[in-house]
Amino acid sequence: MLFHLPSAIRRFAGDKEIVEMRLPLDLRMTVGEAFVMLGRDYPGIRQRVLDDQNNIRRHVNVFVNGENVRFAQGGLTQVSNDSEVWIYPALSGG
Repeated sequence: MLFHLPSAIRRFAGDKEIVEMRLPLDLRMTVGEAFVMLGRDYPGIRQRVLDDQNNIRRHVNVFVNGENVRFAQGGLTQVSNDSEVWIYPALSGG
């Protein structure tokens, strides 16, 4: 599984733009569980993407294979070893 990181949080992953996490080929999990697992190696990323209840923070947009998880099943969106996850901070303004 590949996690594409925005520049704002790359420092928490040694300035990597992409972090790879290997899963067994037959293992499926939710994107929320994947962030918890990623947080074992990169706790700064987990803290900025998930809240204390392991829900995706409302000011963070997460896409799995090009689909915004807010319009799917949120943190319960299924991922597998070949998934790609993009993290984008929400933009606002007026």
